[in-house]
Amino acid sequence: MGAPEFIILFIWLLFALWGYNAGKERNIGSTTGLLLGLFLGFIGVIIVYCSRKIIYEQPFYTNESTADQLKKYKDLLDSGAITESEYNIQKGKLLNQ
Repeated sequence: MGAPEFIILFIWLLFALWGYNAGKERNIGSTTGLLLGLFLGFIGVIIVYCSRKIIYEQPFYTNESTADQLKKYKDLLDSGAITESEYNIQKGKLLNQ
């Protein structure tokens, strides 16, 4: 094996690693991204980038305690700003944290 073969092999492995890294951030997954990059090269990387990106939801943190938040929702319920079903939904969310 000469130098040109090693260069081609190295480039092909770069496509596999590129597919792996791109797949980690997408629904397709890192293993599938690796295999697509390995077997299909640049076309496989394009396929990986066409898949959906994983969306991480940032949790909303507040300094209020659960009791304070419950009181706030109870006040909204008492004032008529929210319905009882909306209050129960929010209460369930707070108590299941």
